[in-house]
Amino acid sequence: MARKVNYEEKISALEAKIAKKQSEIKAMKAQVSELKAKKAKSDYQELTEYMLANNLTAEEVLACIKD
Repeated sequence: MARKVNYEEKISALEAKIAKKQSEIKAMKAQVSELKAKKAKSDYQELTEYMLANNLTAEEVLACIKD
């Protein structure tokens, strides 16, 4: 005699796995956002330090970039 398959249990198990993975993805996306913000802050700080060290204004830097 064939064993009866409990589809509801299998569906519930898969839905639980999906929910867990979605939670992990959400956490990883938050980490990516945090790292991007830290990188932007670091890049901005490096740029401002360069500008101060070389006595440059934002307008001068933008003029060099646009040319």
